[in-house]
Amino acid sequence: MDPLVFAREHVSQVTATAGLVSYALLRKKLTTGGIFAGILVAFIHMLHPWPAFFWLLILFFLFGTVVTRIGHNAKVHLTQSSTGPFGGEGARTSAQVFANSGTACVLILLHTWLLSSTPFISSSLPLSPGPHLPVLERLLPIGIIAQYAAVASDTFSSELGILSKTQPFLITAPWKQVPKGTNGGVTIDGLMYGALGSFLLTLTAIMALYTARPGVAMDAKTAALLTVMGLMGSVIDSLLGAVVQATVTDRSSGKVVEGPGGRRVKVEQGGTRTMMGLDLLTNNGVNFAMAALTSLLAMTAAWAGGLSVERR
Repeated sequence: MDPLVFAREHVSQVTATAGLVSYALLRKKLTTGGIFAGILVAFIHMLHPWPAFFWLLILFFLFGTVVTRIGHNAKVHLTQSSTGPFGGEGARTSAQVFANSGTACVLILLHTWLLSSTPFISSSLPLSPGPHLPVLERLLPIGIIAQYAAVASDTFSSELGILSKTQPFLITAPWKQVPKGTNGGVTIDGLMYGALGSFLLTLTAIMALYTARPGVAMDAKTAALLTVMGLMGSVIDSLLGAVVQATVTDRSSGKVVEGPGGRRVKVEQGGTRTMMGLDLLTNNGVNFAMAALTSLLAMTAAWAGGLSVERR
């Protein structure tokens, strides 16, 4: 497609992308690599004929920015950075961008292709449950929305849950209290905030589908499933964090040490840091795995229950 034609057909989306990129540059929310990754992700979302998915991406970024700012001054003292004395969220890297939207990008590209080749798919592969739409065409939108409900739930849970006045407990050992910021550590407040994040993204999807693309909608059962699956994503993230991600703690302060951009924290034998748990995945790896698993579970549950997001 001619870039000028593409820009004219997506004026509002290009404008929104330019605005967010400018904001991210001015406020140092994204690294240089993160900026390019964000632009690529936005472009992939623009390719889909349903604008709703693009606006889900934008709303996720805005929601994440808001909850990250809440209690920022307190949060920087709750954990420790591997490169300095204070923790807190730094500029997002390309790995973090893809970890939070990579699954959606893959599903969006596949769904875009299916929408343009449905007659061939329907007649050549046993994917159709009836005379209407093929199974994948009906279910992939659920996977896309579930991915954003899950990462939003996880963001709300981690960014706001860490401010809870109660001490976190390890999700795989609820009787064991752990320092704030521990991978796999959860609080009741954090779970409630996770449910709120999932609900807001699902509500955004309903409104975006209805207003930006008339004729595309979901029923109440599908919306309820997506909200539940979003919260489930936050729980899956905590389980993965407890099982396959290491938590590094500073010996002197007892605070959890975080690596910049979600990277691993180095621990030297006999040094000032201790490590708990298996070091199989980084934080970015856990986030990507969680998003992919939640999308798959949501689509499987929707298929079993006969639910879908489709053109009417």
